[in-house]
Amino acid sequence: MKATSPERVLLEKQKLVEISIALTSETDLHRLLSRIITELRGLTGAQGGSLYLCAQARLTFEVAQNDIIACTADHELACFKYQDLPINDNSLAGYVALTGQLLNIPDVYELSPALPYHFDPSFDQRTGYRTRSMLVAPLKDHQGEIVGVLQLLNAVGSNGEIQSFSKEDETLVLALASQAAVAINTVRLIATIRELFESLVVYSVSAIDARSPYTAGHSRRVAAYSLALAQAVNACQEGPLAAVTFSEPELEELRFSAWLHDIGKIGVRDALLDKKNKLTDQEMEAIRWRFCLASWQSSDPTERQALQEDLVFLQRLNALPYLPPEAPARLAQIAAKHLTGPERRGTAAEAEGLLRVDCPLLTSAELAALLVSHGNLTSREYAEIQGHALQTLHILEKIPFSQSLARVPRFAAYHHERLDGTGYPFHLTAAALPYQARILAIADVFDALTASDRPYRTGASCDSALHVLEEEAAKGRLDKDLVELFISGRVYEQVLAGAAPA
Repeated sequence: MKATSPERVLLEKQKLVEISIALTSETDLHRLLSRIITELRGLTGAQGGSLYLCAQARLTFEVAQNDIIACTADHELACFKYQDLPINDNSLAGYVALTGQLLNIPDVYELSPALPYHFDPSFDQRTGYRTRSMLVAPLKDHQGEIVGVLQLLNAVGSNGEIQSFSKEDETLVLALASQAAVAINTVRLIATIRELFESLVVYSVSAIDARSPYTAGHSRRVAAYSLALAQAVNACQEGPLAAVTFSEPELEELRFSAWLHDIGKIGVRDALLDKKNKLTDQEMEAIRWRFCLASWQSSDPTERQALQEDLVFLQRLNALPYLPPEAPARLAQIAAKHLTGPERRGTAAEAEGLLRVDCPLLTSAELAALLVSHGNLTSREYAEIQGHALQTLHILEKIPFSQSLARVPRFAAYHHERLDGTGYPFHLTAAALPYQARILAIADVFDALTASDRPYRTGASCDSALHVLEEEAAKGRLDKDLVELFISGRVYEQVLAGAAPA
């Protein structure tokens, strides 16, 4: 038996406090479970240990450690080949999970056959290890619920010999087990909240993107490109980016920023999101009816032919993403023409609203839209589209993000900013743009160019899009080092191949 002294008791109490504090600060479940086994083995001198968690009337194997049989964390499950267990009294762990009683067994091979539980020797047979003493304890939370079971193997005495676990070991294990159970529940709750939040983000953004077939999938792809580029930065061993690293929380922050970067588009009209020509179908239909009415009213065949040619010209111009040099003059001539109706005077006609019809064949708003030199948006419509970045900030600032995600609103809102200050909505320059915002900008531009779902054009080839990135970097608008890594590391291929998670 191990010697007990006031000094040892004091040290054990101090150690328990330190371990309890450490457990409450861990937020990764696997690391937490490994820490629990490691600390308990240290307190009891156990050669090995394993831990199961309760899940739907079963015990799921989570962690195993053994000083004699060393396995890396990546091969832990394959090395030990533990199996999930039913919660019943057949196995040692199942019995403890069922009854909540601690088992302290001096030698598992000397268990009485009359006992309901038994020891499974398959691990020993497979590895050549000799299990002797075992301490199997329930992990009970503050409400008395059993959340799991831990097993400690082969207590080693001061003389190096295997011995039984002591009563003091039982006390220590039960004391720490209750703390561990609470920590496990806390981590599980945090994980559940995180998963719920992530689901809300993903489905909300996907719903916003799906408002238009032309933006569906954009946010997911931008998130995938952004993460792939950030991970490539982490892997850099030389050059300017070698000194730049992103921690796991920072990668998570970037991922949420990418998913949410276009949430401000919830305030953009569907007509703008779906607009593929200079004028909408409804606007072109109104113009066609005016021309048809003007042609019907005219008795001059030459005039009617001219009207037909003007309408064909307008229809062709409407679908062009640019403005031909000769178009402004001809548009001015067309806009000068008016549709006039029969002149009916008199009180009855006035009462019925049948006064003389006199309106231009093209309204001022239609003329302005057709005169757009590049793309299909007027300056007013373009400003409305640009406003989504500012709306993204306003929306996200109202969400109580955790401290680790506190910069998500800013990163998301900066995705249209450029290093030379020509971006929007804040016209920030390089000094004010962190790497996360620069990565988002590259991912957003690349997907906007290559996406096949844009209303105003077909998607550019990958090579063409990469050339645009190089040109933008050469102009000092996009980060040159990140663009070079994106291209030389062929980061985009992971996403295009569907291999990069978002």
